[in-house]
Amino acid sequence: MVIKNLKKSLIFIFIVFFVNLFFKISTSEAISQKNYIEIKNYLSDLKTLNADFIQVSNDGSIRKGKIYITLPGKLRISYENPNDLLITSMGFWLVVQNRILKQTNNYPLSKTPLNDFLNQKLVLDKNNYKFKFHEENGIVTLRFLKTEKMVGTSFQLFFETNPIQLKKWEIIDEFDNKTSVLFQNLITGIENSNLLFFPEDFGEINDN
Repeated sequence: MVIKNLKKSLIFIFIVFFVNLFFKISTSEAISQKNYIEIKNYLSDLKTLNADFIQVSNDGSIRKGKIYITLPGKLRISYENPNDLLITSMGFWLVVQNRILKQTNNYPLSKTPLNDFLNQKLVLDKNNYKFKFHEENGIVTLRFLKTEKMVGTSFQLFFETNPIQLKKWEIIDEFDNKTSVLFQNLITGIENSNLLFFPEDFGEINDN
């Protein structure tokens, strides 16, 4: 009788353990699925983004400035203190200008990890794009894995939850050098003048 009751108790404990485990997994998956849908909608609905930013490079150097984005394709990154660099894009070229040296270099946007984000080609479908989600302490990381489009680089977007908002992006190059851009005072939905996205007219232009 004692052995029979012991067996029943063990079976009950076994069932309770796996029911709880299944419930925890289901809850976790439900939260991830909720954030997945919200992030997918956020990226789909995003039209403009203006923010202050803090850029931290792999060597620990820190730069600050302002960023303006109008999708698809338009980007302006203006650095401050020193006010030496300006990066602009109208959708095809990433134009990097040194205001002090009066030099301009053009890079095909399609060869940069920012291309799919700026041109609204990010489709959160594992059949179309290789990516990974990671969720911890109210921050969701969306990492796009290295593909033929992003040779030697990886690209990550970081989102705050409740509500979903883009917090940071991070680029890692082929030498594992990491550049993080943290957004502050981020505002979406403001109409930007197209004049913001034109490069300054000076100096020799080098195409790469």
